[in-house]
Amino acid sequence: MKRSQFVAVTGAALAAQARPARAAGATIRLGSSPVEEWAIPYYATQKGFFRDAGLNVEVSNFPGGGFVTQAVLGGALDVGLTNSGSMAAAHVRGLPLYLLASGPIYTVKAPIAHLIVGKNSPINDATALAGKTIGVTTLNDMVQAAAMSWIDHRGIDSHSAKWFELRSSEMAPALEVGRIDAAVIVEPTNTSIKDRVKAIGLPYEAVNNGKPFQTGGAIGNKLWVDQNGDLARRLTAVLLHTADWAGKNPDEVSAMLAQMTKMDVAIVSSIPRVTYATKNDLGLVQPVIDVIARYGFIPKPFPAAELRAPGA
Repeated sequence: MKRSQFVAVTGAALAAQARPARAAGATIRLGSSPVEEWAIPYYATQKGFFRDAGLNVEVSNFPGGGFVTQAVLGGALDVGLTNSGSMAAAHVRGLPLYLLASGPIYTVKAPIAHLIVGKNSPINDATALAGKTIGVTTLNDMVQAAAMSWIDHRGIDSHSAKWFELRSSEMAPALEVGRIDAAVIVEPTNTSIKDRVKAIGLPYEAVNNGKPFQTGGAIGNKLWVDQNGDLARRLTAVLLHTADWAGKNPDEVSAMLAQMTKMDVAIVSSIPRVTYATKNDLGLVQPVIDVIARYGFIPKPFPAAELRAPGA
């Protein structure tokens, strides 16, 4: 999230704190994004898990985690799925949110994010990225820090690159017309445009030296969580239950994901399914906090345990 955006969000968050909390039993406003990392609410809706838990959940889609975080902080959403960098940046600045449920986990088997260039680009590796323009969905966030770390690990100064913010759907067209030279994109969007681009790296492998880490999770507006503790706990339980279900039913998940993304199910099935955390493990968030602090996207690192919601 841009620093200027945080200034605006801070004011919105403080205004949200002054609003009375909505009554328990009201609709839970949940924000997500239409990619596999953030698909848990979609699966829970389709399977009836929210309904079975007596929860009325309204799911809205946003173009990226930074936008979801802003909406949660400003009170437009009660809960949202966002990346670990965005939630850490908000927390370290004293903005009111909790981490309710862990979410997608980077693994070598399912690397999630890909560094891509145009199909006919002369760029084939990190050495050619010096001074180039690289697209990310949110500036000064986890994805950019991961890509910068990946580039630096290959002996190139990532600060020499120019970083540009745009939506995932705009990446391939921007590469084709030369608006950007490279981009970081996630699955299944990466596979949907693979015939139009060329993959040159897996940036998430640089965050925790190739070991697993939490790429994101469900955050709650602090005021809403504090005043709707039972709803927050029940929602958290459903999200983690859905994660467990998703891990045990990859074929059904593939079919749902194909429906959500409007991609052919055979193509979706060919992509390794994302691993979702089935319990909260804040140790998996710490590598993200450390890498975004290293690149100055937050003023300082902090213990991931500070993100924990009461009773989560």
